[in-house]
Amino acid sequence: MNTEVEEILKGSYDLHVHAAPDTEERRVDALEAARFAYEAELGGFVLKSHQYPTAPLTYALNRMYPGLKVYGAIALNKSVGGVNPDAVEVAAGLGAKVVWMPTKDADYWLRNLKRGPGITLFDVDGRLTPETLKVVDIVAKNDMVLASGHISPLEAIAVFEAARSAGVTRMVATHPANVATVEQQKEMISLGAYLEYTFLACMPLWQRYTVKELMDAVRWLGLDHCIVTTDFGQWMNPPPAEGMRMAIASLMQQGMSPDEITKLVKTNPARILGED
Repeated sequence: MNTEVEEILKGSYDLHVHAAPDTEERRVDALEAARFAYEAELGGFVLKSHQYPTAPLTYALNRMYPGLKVYGAIALNKSVGGVNPDAVEVAAGLGAKVVWMPTKDADYWLRNLKRGPGITLFDVDGRLTPETLKVVDIVAKNDMVLASGHISPLEAIAVFEAARSAGVTRMVATHPANVATVEQQKEMISLGAYLEYTFLACMPLWQRYTVKELMDAVRWLGLDHCIVTTDFGQWMNPPPAEGMRMAIASLMQQGMSPDEITKLVKTNPARILGED
């Protein structure tokens, strides 16, 4: 079993990794996250910060660990001016691969926490703002990945519709489980988005779903349309590379076949990143 897990782990891609420096306490810094991934022979990972663009940092990591591909990203929170086309244009020029719509500053996220208001993609008439459409165009022009972040399911569907019309071919619905309905998730799939299921949600402090529930959900929604990421980096959890090994082992222990797991952590993520 361990041999099979290690074989799947090699060449896998984790599209959701947190590391220091950050405004939240993290288990490892970016250098350590990359070293653990390199030693585990991952194909690569996307470095995410809610507060700053990570492309310059990932440029250095890629020079240090040849063969490992670390991807930069930007999350459109208040620290970068919100849904800011200029910030996305600069991030694209620096090599960022993923653009997350607002996360910790999203209106939907904050209102669920009884806080807010926050950043919304809709204007007063319920249409996508001009800034959002400009960001979508920049993503399309630079062949980047558009991820929904923590916006509402209705906003996610609207931005995926606009993105598909603009020619965006790489889209991810950020951990939609327990947020979007099954019908909304199926609509996101129909628009070309992959559904991200995180292993973090199976951990004790979160426990939004069990490993078996994760397995059942991605099988029912369609393995061709889903990915599994870790979303690790929290101080109480193992390093992200070990989190990916745990995710693979846990799914295998629940009865998932190596081919099924490979699709979730290797084949589909590689396709999203353009590494297939």
